[in-house]
Amino acid sequence: HKQGDYIIISEPYEKSPAQKSGLKAGDKILKINEKSASGKSVEDVSSILKGQPGTSFKVVVERDGQPNPLTFDILREKITIDPVPFYGMVDAGTGYIKLNSFTQTASADVKKAILDLKSKNTLTGLILDLRDNGGGLLTEAVNIVNLFVKKNELVVTTKGKQKDKNRSYQTNMEPIDLTLPLVVLVNGMSASASEIVAGALQDLDRAVIVGRRTYGKGLVQNVFPLSYNTQVKITVAKYYIPSGRCIQEIDYAHKNT
Repeated sequence: HKQGDYIIISEPYEKSPAQKSGLKAGDKILKINEKSASGKSVEDVSSILKGQPGTSFKVVVERDGQPNPLTFDILREKITIDPVPFYGMVDAGTGYIKLNSFTQTASADVKKAILDLKSKNTLTGLILDLRDNGGGLLTEAVNIVNLFVKKNELVVTTKGKQKDKNRSYQTNMEPIDLTLPLVVLVNGMSASASEIVAGALQDLDRAVIVGRRTYGKGLVQNVFPLSYNTQVKITVAKYYIPSGRCIQEIDYAHKNT
């Protein structure tokens, strides 16, 4: 993110070249390949850092607590973002899974983590960490809920002014554990699919939610093409969890009234 004239590293991805080279959250990027990064946008810096796997670049950063700038040589690699960057045991019986995003493999990766934890430990509880998870694929949210609740359970509904926008999404697979005590961690940046998972598990009395009030992102939007090679994105429905609660926080139709 940008702070003043420079870009600050928010968080290097787990096992990424940046993390492996030693870059940390909070580092201020001063130079890239001996050229000043002052005044560059996030997009500019991102574009410069990206390149052919196997090539390298040099970055100079300012770090709190260090009197002089630090220089890092970073070897580019093909980046694949793991939706589950970490899982493990926090004590003898409690498992922990961090889910960063709802990508196409999210539910499969969460399932794999649970089964691995079960195979190696006597699991008496599980923590699913959705903090700072901004969401992703709706189907993956439904599938993750399905890991803990029975088949044919309502997870989320979309409702709009047009009847064809009204849809219900139910679990369609057999669960892997219906009784394992479950805690879901959330914060103010847990949004969209994260809120569907947390809200549905809460409404179905399947999990305890711990943390801060979530973001409130529950709009369904469609993109419609217009003339002159333009397009418009229109909100067509809202997300509702099993109890009937709407995930969306801000009512844009009445925002200034």
